[in-house]
Amino acid sequence: MNHLILAVAGHVDHGKTALVKALTGTDTDTLAEEKRRGLTIEPGFAVLPLPGGGWADLVDVPGHEKFIRNMLSGAAGAGGVLLTVDAGKGIMPQTREHLALCALLGMERGIVALTKADLADERRLTQVKEAVDALTAGTFLETAPVIPVSARTGLGLDELRTAIAALPPRRQNTDFPFRLEVDRLFSLQGRGTVAAGTVSAGQVSPGDVLALYPGHGTVRVRELQRHGVEAERLEAGSRAALLLAGDNDFLRKGCTLAAPGSMVLTDRVDVELTLLADAPFSVKQGTQLHLHHGAAALLCRCVFFDRTELLPGETCFAQLRLATPMAARMGDRFVVRFFSPVVTVGGGVLLDLSPHHKKKDPGLADRLSALSSPDPLRRMEAALETQAVPQAPEALAMAAGLSPAEGQAVLETLSETGKAVPLNGFWLSDAVTEKLEHRAVELLEGWHAARPLEPGMAEQALCSRLLPDHSNLSEALLNRLEAQGVLRRRSGLAFRPGFRPKYNPELAQIRDKLEVLYRRAGLEAPEDAAVEAAFGPDASACRQVMAAMTRQGILVPLGDGCRIHRRPLGQARTLLLELFQASPTLTLAQFRDAAGISRRYALLLLEHWDREGLTRREGNYRVLLDSNM
Repeated sequence: MNHLILAVAGHVDHGKTALVKALTGTDTDTLAEEKRRGLTIEPGFAVLPLPGGGWADLVDVPGHEKFIRNMLSGAAGAGGVLLTVDAGKGIMPQTREHLALCALLGMERGIVALTKADLADERRLTQVKEAVDALTAGTFLETAPVIPVSARTGLGLDELRTAIAALPPRRQNTDFPFRLEVDRLFSLQGRGTVAAGTVSAGQVSPGDVLALYPGHGTVRVRELQRHGVEAERLEAGSRAALLLAGDNDFLRKGCTLAAPGSMVLTDRVDVELTLLADAPFSVKQGTQLHLHHGAAALLCRCVFFDRTELLPGETCFAQLRLATPMAARMGDRFVVRFFSPVVTVGGGVLLDLSPHHKKKDPGLADRLSALSSPDPLRRMEAALETQAVPQAPEALAMAAGLSPAEGQAVLETLSETGKAVPLNGFWLSDAVTEKLEHRAVELLEGWHAARPLEPGMAEQALCSRLLPDHSNLSEALLNRLEAQGVLRRRSGLAFRPGFRPKYNPELAQIRDKLEVLYRRAGLEAPEDAAVEAAFGPDASACRQVMAAMTRQGILVPLGDGCRIHRRPLGQARTLLLELFQASPTLTLAQFRDAAGISRRYALLLLEHWDREGLTRREGNYRVLLDSNM
């Protein structure tokens, strides 16, 4: 079943509204001001049943030059155009402008209707057809049917209906997250607010929660209607009216309703910008422009990368810097109009919605060229290249202008050639992966150089330096780095392949001094702070050596910031066992007197053996648990 959305466009007073009424029976001029002035101000909507089944949604857009903003709002969601040309008056300024605007919006199909044909003779109709052929040459309407019609007599209306039914359907983005640009708002007494527009992507059902962009919370869909009839689900390519529940305070014409997280909120965007060949002005560096995107109109300034001026008919990459943020998706079409006087100068395609490059980035032109390519592989490679950290496949698909399913498939294809690298459900480019590997080598070798006695760097510390905000990817990252031969892992530590802790001459000298110091201290274990202080400027190196000697079992931590040499500790243990041979219980005072040390050191030793499970305290006594430990 065919289903189309057609913008009915053309110069003011060229019979658009009358034609729509003759085709559908609907008068789309509903405002009192429109009736009084006899011209369309706001877009009007009507449904046209088609021969053979299906229908077309006709969007009657304003033709007056003062209402181009409203024209763009209504035409933004259309898949084609019914361009009207008054057979008596012929081609007029807004005929040309509307055709150019439809092309800038990416339309690829349409029909030309020569209206009021009953008032023109054959000679005049031939002249107008020739003028239309000249106007549409080289455009998407070059091969479009040109049909004389009359809303008054019915001339050509059946032929026009048949031609509309024969138009090829537009490819609908049903696999993308839901999106609707709000172009109408009204209230139903006692029920709530209704937002209407064209579903440009995805699908929606009652009960769905939608985000209100730009950045104003969420709403819930209570009810759906299409053509005044309640629906259980609506898909891309449909006109829709959504009865909403929730915080509607920020709901305005020009807002976007979309699946949460599916739009990018941005105040600057890299674009491919084309000026119309007959644009009345060039655009210079920093020029202020009116930006029309979807149903929204904003102000922006144009910044060029490789020039100071763009002339009519030229195309280049540029950055638009917005006065207020907009919500968008990669690949969206836009139109720009001069700030003053307000005339259309061009338009283009949104490419990078989160640009972080420098203005003179040498790889920028190639990257933007790839993002503008019809090849999804090139676009995904470029999207990956702009990301310095792992990204979810949905985010990369959005950056490449692909549906989530398309994005996943493209990433898997790129992974077969090594250009995309999976990491626990996230993805990186091969270049970023290589940078991570080099960085890991740099960090580990720096660690080993500064701490030659330590067996390695804590894995989590390494990952926090490599991917600070992605702790969920730590294990996957470490596994990959190990598989690539970048590191080895043991007991929560990462180290370079072939690395072994070793003493350099300076550290060996400190080790020998510590050996003497701790042996002389005997059972009166010195505190770490006092030992480090004794080494003065070498305190840091002393700390490293103490840690190494502890790992080697030469020194044993007793607690309270003290360590003891293993030899006097072993002698004390022998004394302890001898005391237990004489008695099944032992007091702190008995051990203190037998060892000839103060109560503090006696307590440190006994508590050490309690922790080891050699002894256990029972009241004021200790009992032996396992003499074989």
